[in-house]
Amino acid sequence: MNIHDYSRMSEDAEILIVEDSITQAEQLKYILEQNRFKVITAYNGIKALEYLETNTPTLIISDIVMPEMNGYEMCERIKSNENLKNIPVILLTSLSDPQDVIKGLQAGADNFLTKPYNEEFLLSRVNYILLNQQLRKNLSSGMGIEIVFAGQKYFINSNRMQIIDLLLSTYENAIQKNDELARANQELMAMHRELAKKNTQLEKLNEEKNKFLGMAAHDLRNPLSTIKGFSEYILEETEEVLTSRHIEFLNIIMSSSEFMLQLVNDLLDISQIESGKLELNKKPTDITKFIAKNISLNKYWAERKHINLEFIQAEKIPEVIMDDQKMDQVLNNLISNAIKYSPSNTTIQVKLENKNDRVLISVQDEGQGIPEAELDKLFKPFSKTSVKSTAGEKSTGLGLVIARKIVDGHNGKIWVESKVGKGSTFYVEVPIGLA
Repeated sequence: MNIHDYSRMSEDAEILIVEDSITQAEQLKYILEQNRFKVITAYNGIKALEYLETNTPTLIISDIVMPEMNGYEMCERIKSNENLKNIPVILLTSLSDPQDVIKGLQAGADNFLTKPYNEEFLLSRVNYILLNQQLRKNLSSGMGIEIVFAGQKYFINSNRMQIIDLLLSTYENAIQKNDELARANQELMAMHRELAKKNTQLEKLNEEKNKFLGMAAHDLRNPLSTIKGFSEYILEETEEVLTSRHIEFLNIIMSSSEFMLQLVNDLLDISQIESGKLELNKKPTDITKFIAKNISLNKYWAERKHINLEFIQAEKIPEVIMDDQKMDQVLNNLISNAIKYSPSNTTIQVKLENKNDRVLISVQDEGQGIPEAELDKLFKPFSKTSVKSTAGEKSTGLGLVIARKIVDGHNGKIWVESKVGKGSTFYVEVPIGLA
């Protein structure tokens, strides 16, 4: 039946809404009034009973959960009153518990309506009750029955028509909810298909982006290397005949080209990693000699800032199966970062420990430390913290991202612990053998 057909049955019907939520009461009132029902509202059970002392509405629609007096108690009061018992009562419920039905029968309710409800379903339920109201009166019976449900006794005084109506309404509500779930599931499946389609498109765009980055970085690397090499050559070979101004400019050119070359190399690494082409050449490596070599290469930069760079190893470590070139990139990034962000006259400790079938490398500095709220930024592309390098050194914001990808490729993990004013410690843990 169409929604507009219900108006023919509503001309003489007065409906009492009992609902403590003003918003929900007004919404229900609006729907019913739009369909030519006369509507009265009461915002709790006590106010509803006061209204019923002098008025007899055609139908009552009541919420269950209300302050002072719930819907069950109000319904029971109505059904125990000889003058009011023939007024049909619809209870609004979530029907989350089977005992809702038992309590509704016990209270003498005529019908259930689950929240949230749609307009057509609500009007269909109201129409059904109005059509069957006279038949319900004729089948009225005072007989009762005692039942036990979930270990508790209930006395049901509803007549057979009420019981049938209530159970049918429960069944209808279940069907309605099932239909809503089916529609929601269809919508979810459609969204899933659309999301899968978008993901495919994003993957293609990401591949194109990586190709572009790789091509651009590759084309930039050679001229940048030339600029860096020639500026170094001029500084070394002709420093005696250059003015201090020329030397200053050449140093700027060299440091800028070094930074740009590092950025280009990082972009090439990122594009290769994100395209799934991270190839690891794993082989047995003397981890002690590997770390000592890396420290030796970084000592020059540490000494320029008067920083002491130490290597601590408590015990002999067996050979580690790893890609030494890629892991050198990781360790160099951690040590060079420690140097960048440490002040003069401090110590950086690189420790090597054996953790059963894994090795743990830590790089601990006495620098500024990183605010806890910014730690998550460290391993995200181009993300930088508020911590500044101590001698104006630059950072691409990609080093730690690449380091994590390389460590992940070794089935290891990398993390940081830091405290502002105390310094930071970066940890790398990888399996000794193949994992």
